[in-house]
Amino acid sequence: MDPYVNNDLKDVQKAVSEFCEHEFDQEGLHKLEDEHRYPRELYGKIGELGIIGVGFSEDIGGSGFGALGHVIAVTELCRSLPGMGMALSLGYIPGFVVDIYGNAEQREKYVRPMIEGRYISAISVTEPDSGSDLSSLKTRMEDRADHFVVNGSKVFTTNAGYADFYTLLARDQDRQTVTIFDKELIDGNPPGCFEINDLGRKMGINTTTSGELVFSDFRIPKDNVLGQRGKGLRMVLDGFELGRIVIAAQAFGSMLYGYEKVVAYAKKRTQFGRPIIQFQSVEHNLVDMYVEIEKCRNILYKAAWLYDRKDPESKKYSSMVKLAVPESAIRLLNTTIDILGGYGYMRDQGLEGALRDVRITSIYEGTGNIQKNSIAKMIF
Repeated sequence: MDPYVNNDLKDVQKAVSEFCEHEFDQEGLHKLEDEHRYPRELYGKIGELGIIGVGFSEDIGGSGFGALGHVIAVTELCRSLPGMGMALSLGYIPGFVVDIYGNAEQREKYVRPMIEGRYISAISVTEPDSGSDLSSLKTRMEDRADHFVVNGSKVFTTNAGYADFYTLLARDQDRQTVTIFDKELIDGNPPGCFEINDLGRKMGINTTTSGELVFSDFRIPKDNVLGQRGKGLRMVLDGFELGRIVIAAQAFGSMLYGYEKVVAYAKKRTQFGRPIIQFQSVEHNLVDMYVEIEKCRNILYKAAWLYDRKDPESKKYSSMVKLAVPESAIRLLNTTIDILGGYGYMRDQGLEGALRDVRITSIYEGTGNIQKNSIAKMIF
């Protein structure tokens, strides 16, 4: 019996799994990767079916299952096909900060259509010279009557180019402020004020873009400020708290994908007249994987449970799962390839792609070492 997952969440789990079984296709994923194209049609479908909205509150069109709902849905998406599940969930993870801090009008304008699968979100935080050190941002907002003028650049903005709205963290005098802008505002600015450059292909998640945004006297109305002006860094970090838990769910679902594939293979593959699952070395590897999965499941579900209860321990567990689960997923998927040998190295098996895709989960929204810094401050 799982103390965290009730019958309603089990129904969600089943519904997402059935959707993936009918809609996810390895060859289709490879085609999207080769074309460097986002699965927009599938994103719309998961919105229509309520999969995006599982964890969002009911007042904005969600199902109200909170962080645990997000974890269950994203785990199942990535359990079915990691690259596809990661891409789809990356369509709305950047929108968490708008949901948490947006006023009623902002949430209605941006979060509701995102939940419905009509809007893809993006968040622009990282700069060429400031990755983990968010306090050293150089992108600046100048106060001009009823609007801000933004100058500077951002890099590694996921979904840049096709996102329907962007959340921007920039320096406002001596502090940071978060604003929102969308395609309508981009089109309303004079030519040359805003530029997007796709940074090109990556090690993994190649169905998504990672873009550079360049601002040259870009105008953003003051009504587009998110939350309290000057509190932007705190807001982004609060959005990252939930984001880190859901990213850990991406890694966890990928672990399940790899484990289930390698167990099925080990039962069928014969060497020296017997299935390789009967070899003690393989059997022990599979047991190690099983134990690691159960450890990750428990810490992940507990992190989501604490977040939903606004428990002070949530911040620590958010960093703990972001540190531990991706590292475990990378190790596990690497071992699955070892067990499959040459077959595991081939693209059509899906494991090499899963390993390349999951590698980013230990980097974005805070590297492993940044999580260790955060955990150290909280426990020492």
